[in-house]
Amino acid sequence: MTDRVVTIDFWNTMVVARTGGTVRQEARMKQLRTAVAVASASAIPEEALLTAYRGANQRLDTLWQEEHVTPTVDRALHFVWEALDLSVPDTVHQETVTAFEEGLLVGPPDLADGLPEALAALPKGVRLGIISDTRFSPGRVIRQYLDRKGIRQHFDGFVFSDETGVAKPERAAFEAAAEQLGTALGSLVHIGDLRRTDVAGAQRAGGTAILYTGVEADATDTPEPHHVLPHWNELPALLRQLP
Repeated sequence: MTDRVVTIDFWNTMVVARTGGTVRQEARMKQLRTAVAVASASAIPEEALLTAYRGANQRLDTLWQEEHVTPTVDRALHFVWEALDLSVPDTVHQETVTAFEEGLLVGPPDLADGLPEALAALPKGVRLGIISDTRFSPGRVIRQYLDRKGIRQHFDGFVFSDETGVAKPERAAFEAAAEQLGTALGSLVHIGDLRRTDVAGAQRAGGTAILYTGVEADATDTPEPHHVLPHWNELPALLRQLP
């Protein structure tokens, strides 16, 4: 097998998102409460803070699903400040940005079962990249996570929506990966867990879409992927079957 280019989603494909989630959330909320306490002349009820935080997440979901963008943490936190009618000092705001972004390192998720072994078993002719939509964990922090897990060296390209300004299924996300990896757009093989973003995006780009179901099964019905990957240990054999 030569000249095969494979891109992989991060959340619930390479990692199990629910693991470490409570620790990440607690670290972020602790800093959020600290920032609010500094910026507010009077105590803000916990329920008001949670409502503002949930509202910000809803806005992020809408922008991701409808406009295919993932705003930076800086902008997301401004959604919270606006909802609470707060003027947060720049230094405190930046401390909160950092706490949210680096929560991934405080509560790191587990790697998907079999992923490191599958990556190491791929022949030299396979080049790998990551195409990931981001929210609170930007590309710079995901790279640190990959370093700590000892798997970053397997990847030659990185496309994160906070860096490119576009999210899947936008064609531009896949074009960026193809350019980094030095291949034709239509030759990409993309693996991800979501039909709406990963499968649809790969197919619109003219590539091969593989739906990964090893962490969570996407309950939606369409679009249909070209192939399904239930466990990472099946990847080498699956790639050998591709034309």
